[in-house]
Amino acid sequence: MLAARESLRKRILKRRNKEPEDSRRKKSQRIRERLFSLNEFKKAHTILFYYSKGSEVETREMMEEALREGKRVLLPKVRGREIYLGEIKDLEKDVEKGIFGLLEPKEVSFKKISPQEIDLIILPGIAFDLKGGRIGYGKGYYDRFLRKILERISLVGLAYDFQVVKNIPSEKHDRRVSRVITETQIIANTRINANY
Repeated sequence: MLAARESLRKRILKRRNKEPEDSRRKKSQRIRERLFSLNEFKKAHTILFYYSKGSEVETREMMEEALREGKRVLLPKVRGREIYLGEIKDLEKDVEKGIFGLLEPKEVSFKKISPQEIDLIILPGIAFDLKGGRIGYGKGYYDRFLRKILERISLVGLAYDFQVVKNIPSEKHDRRVSRVITETQIIANTRINANY
């Protein structure tokens, strides 16, 4: 199973890295529109985003718009093997490069926030499947973090259409996302009983 996951990770990442920047930008805008149309997004006060890097679905404009709407925006900060949460009020002043070159909350202004304060989590991923399965970067940071998250909190994966596959080999402890949003569709995981 690990070999199958790693093969899929490499194949999709290679394809994603070939996507032209202009195409990624346009697709990311369509994904943003779909995300902001979701009832659970509209109702959410505190949202954990990820700060996109490289060929990922771009999230900076999403965070800027969420802040303009008065939402509380959190970003992950990696310390050791764990993810902690920090609030971002200004995307220029409140972030710095952290581990793996990712932008995360500045150490100087970092205050730990409880995962129980989150209403919605926006997840990065390399591949997702139709049942809410997810393959990340293989380091396990989000997997460890999501084990601490209440079941009631919606998990939304952002991806381009080509990142969605029929089936991802999963393990018992894997937490499935409730929605995957692409530039053309919103895929709901019907196995997750949530109020949408």
